[in-house]
Amino acid sequence: MDLPVTVGVDGSDASLAAADWAAREALLRGRPLRVLHALPLMPHLLPSWSRQTRPAGDLLHEVRHVLAVRHPQLLVRTDEVHDAVTSALVAAGEDAELLVLGARGSGGFPELRVGSTALHIAARAGSPTVLLPANGPGAHPREQVVVGLDARRPAEAALLFAFLAAQSYGLPLRVVHAGAGPVGAGEGHHGESVLLARILEPWKAAHPQVEVIADTEGTAPGPALVEASAKARLLVLGRHPADRVGLLGPVAHAVLHHADCPVAVVPEA
Repeated sequence: MDLPVTVGVDGSDASLAAADWAAREALLRGRPLRVLHALPLMPHLLPSWSRQTRPAGDLLHEVRHVLAVRHPQLLVRTDEVHDAVTSALVAAGEDAELLVLGARGSGGFPELRVGSTALHIAARAGSPTVLLPANGPGAHPREQVVVGLDARRPAEAALLFAFLAAQSYGLPLRVVHAGAGPVGAGEGHHGESVLLARILEPWKAAHPQVEVIADTEGTAPGPALVEASAKARLLVLGRHPADRVGLLGPVAHAVLHHADCPVAVVPEA
């Protein structure tokens, strides 16, 4: 059975943009699209700013109609579930090839770039999860896929996801290994570059059609990846099982709050 690309919607502009991004990704992958809307079990207990302003059926009908016009060849399924948003989307990720969300939804403070729901799901979902920036990608050319890599603890699932994304998009893959010490600092930086090249050698052999740019940065990982996001179509991060359950590390937080492109968080087995 082909697992779908699943997108969560809540009627916000960010979630509708996420639905369109997910539709294009589903077409590239040859997968159906599942559009999911979660309804609270006890809506009367929610704060007024987070309550639904229109029936869920109307929202799903509108999203289906828009997607049918924009992507008529795409198979789309819509579902509404009565559960907490976080629980519903984490559960949906168990049966999805990819989970897609807007970085922030209709609730909370407008100044927030990433909402608590998106952070919760990115930290817990069993499938790769893509968060789209609240303000949309900037105007820079999108000329590569970027993956953040710790060459001393490489995230293999994230690397595979990044190679396949670069192959699908027909773009080079830039592998950023940051925190290696300043360029020109001597043996330390050179040794990190050699280590990164050694890690990437079998991956390049397995994916000869993907141009690989190995980038050993002397700056901290968070700023290096945020800077790299300015020209990225997609930025990929790994999530190690050894990390504290339900929590993202400081690098992931920095990237999700400041990246200028969609960010995929990929759990390691």
